Amino acid sequence: MAKSEGPTFEAALSRLQEIVNRLEEGDLTLEESVALFEEGQRLADRCQNLLDQAELRVRQISET
Repeated sequence: MAKSEGPTFEAALSRLQEIVNRLEEGDLTLEESVALFEEGQRLADRCQNLLDQAELRVRQISET
């Protein structure tokens, strides 16, 4: 299986938590907030994709 491009699940989740913390602080400009939100959405999508891939692998292993 080819290694997918992008951060690992753990790295993406860690960065996502940093973004959430920054957004919760509330001391950002609108532009900064939107940019962080967009990055967070990409990271959340990455995490979901990695979880889906892991679930598929587990199902395939369980079926054999």
